[in-house]
Amino acid sequence: MNSFSESDLYEPVKKLFIEMGFDVRSEVKDCDIVAVKQENTIVAELKKSFNITLVYQLLQRQTFCKNVYAVIPRPKKGAKDKNWKNMLKLCKRLDFGVITVAIDSPTKLAQIICSPEGITKITNYKQKKSVEKEMVLRSEDFNKGGINCKKIVTVYREKAIKLLCVLKKEKTLTSAKLKELGYDKSEYSVLYNNFYKWFTKIEKGVYCISEEGEKALINEEYKNVVEFYSKSV
Repeated sequence: MNSFSESDLYEPVKKLFIEMGFDVRSEVKDCDIVAVKQENTIVAELKKSFNITLVYQLLQRQTFCKNVYAVIPRPKKGAKDKNWKNMLKLCKRLDFGVITVAIDSPTKLAQIICSPEGITKITNYKQKKSVEKEMVLRSEDFNKGGINCKKIVTVYREKAIKLLCVLKKEKTLTSAKLKELGYDKSEYSVLYNNFYKWFTKIEKGVYCISEEGEKALINEEYKNVVEFYSKSV
């Protein structure tokens, strides 16, 4: 098997969930993948191999989601491998689902091997609500699951990039101008709080793009987000 990364597992699994009618987002509140269809929410974690760290992660995810999946490469020796059989027994006992990706094949096909019964009890409703809110508010899937080194495009960061694109067009912004353009108080708070230092206050209530903001607009990590909002604002 050629060298691969966890992120190589993402697109095949995303495709699988989309074909099943789910909306899919990656890197949502520390979850590699979150998929939602009506009232059904799935959390999946990507790993290059099945290990105890993955088990711990899935147990934690079960505190706020009944349907959690381990996503791992397809076993080299196939379904007859003893370790593979034991791993599946453990996952079924712990109510984990398992998805494999044929990472050694040109098709990179993702396949559901077993699904959780969803019998675990939700205990962390705060985290459940946080994940669901993040899913609802994200416009697109601007991240790629399994890439930990990149800056994750959260809802907040997405709003900040959207404001950069608005400012690129309008040159300056005020609360009144944002309201006129159809934006709400949450957008203005991003501008006012200026967490990323992307904006400059040139006078009371008036903002423009800062030097750091100009850099963000040409940052490769935000390219797809900038392109999306440059067309829509």
